[in-house]
Amino acid sequence: MPSRRLIVWTLVAFAALAVMAAVRARDWSYGADTGTFVQIIVDAFGGMRDGVEHGTHYRFHWSPTLMLLWPFLAATHSLWVLQAILAAVTVACAPLVAAIARPRLGEKLAERCGYVALVYPPLVAVGFGEFRDLGLLTPLALAWWLALERRAWRWLAVCALLLAGLREDVCLELAIVGLVIALDGWRRGDRPRLLAGAGSAAVALVSDAIYVFAVLPHVGPWPPSHFYDYPFAHGPGALLLAPVLHPLAFIAAIATVGRLTYLLEAFIPLALVPFRSRLLWLALPGFAIVLLANSGLVWRMGMHYAALWIPWTLIAFVAGVGTLRMPKRWATAAFALSAIVLVAFSPLHPAHYLVPSYHAIDDARAALACVPADATVATHDEWYTAVAARRPGATVLGLDPPATDYLVIADDYPNQVFATTVLPVVRDRVRRGEYRVVCRRGAVTAYARVPH
Repeated sequence: MPSRRLIVWTLVAFAALAVMAAVRARDWSYGADTGTFVQIIVDAFGGMRDGVEHGTHYRFHWSPTLMLLWPFLAATHSLWVLQAILAAVTVACAPLVAAIARPRLGEKLAERCGYVALVYPPLVAVGFGEFRDLGLLTPLALAWWLALERRAWRWLAVCALLLAGLREDVCLELAIVGLVIALDGWRRGDRPRLLAGAGSAAVALVSDAIYVFAVLPHVGPWPPSHFYDYPFAHGPGALLLAPVLHPLAFIAAIATVGRLTYLLEAFIPLALVPFRSRLLWLALPGFAIVLLANSGLVWRMGMHYAALWIPWTLIAFVAGVGTLRMPKRWATAAFALSAIVLVAFSPLHPAHYLVPSYHAIDDARAALACVPADATVATHDEWYTAVAARRPGATVLGLDPPATDYLVIADDYPNQVFATTVLPVVRDRVRRGEYRVVCRRGAVTAYARVPH
């Protein structure tokens, strides 16, 4: 059992994240991703459809594990509840890290490692940010590792099944880590460990095979592959061969300052301790998935993609602490560095997110209230998320507003792209008689589509 003090501080951290989530929900400052997952989970048993992806979420990611969250949203239809779940599973990583560390490092040092996880900036940013499926990865992976170390095979099987249903890239990670564990079990002559690793890898590979060969052929091509398109390689497979076929072009594209600073932000808060353990190699697939992407949004600290490498890096941190001469001082240094980065260079960006998305939210509420609950409506990203739980027909405006039953916009919405690209399109449609004004509150207008 974790120490009483660690439990108390874990609850304090949860309360802080939950309160900030309540502020963001009140101020409508969550972007479209949270709204998308709200609709996905509410429709968990109807195909996981949402307005932003214009159909089933399975076209983009293989996430049947999210069905387990359906009862919470079906009972509440609350955006905050989903974000509170994200906060809860994030802070749960602290006692999980402590439990992993305890047999090797003892009670007091394990507790310090738990505190490090509680303030580790990349992990806290995942818990503070918008809900995504990857937000569940770190606690599930840590629980899988804890079950492996304690030889709790039933719990390991449960965690492996949940991980295999979280996302297709998580399946690849679990397959690689499982095979490494299986080889380690074979080398040690530890048959249960070998079977646990091989079984986890098999579950992950079967899950990916179901997605690739049974699901994707019915829902369309996999859009996220564009993240791995370069002039010298198109798609993940070709990119993996690029270091051999196009080494100079590959190095020029990947060896960037932005990716270097990302790595520094990952390891400096942990005082570089994970490099003391060979277990850090387990984080390599996650780092590769992130750093090989062509978009800087993927390898910007604070994004949810960091969850792909966070659990394995924390596991390596625990193992690395155990190899040092003064482990308590190193753990304390990691806590101090993480706390400093979290406060002074916060990937949470609280000054940006803990403010209302619009200066007159009440006007937005009033205009949206003019729209029938069962109608399709396109609106600003943050407003879409605010109403997504109770409006299955809601979607975002995008650069080319969809032909929904209603449009709800603010003429003075604080976004330059909207002002220069979207607003002129909406006004043109009104001039052509395609939409008419049905409700106006301040600068916020609800337009209804005119039937032909």
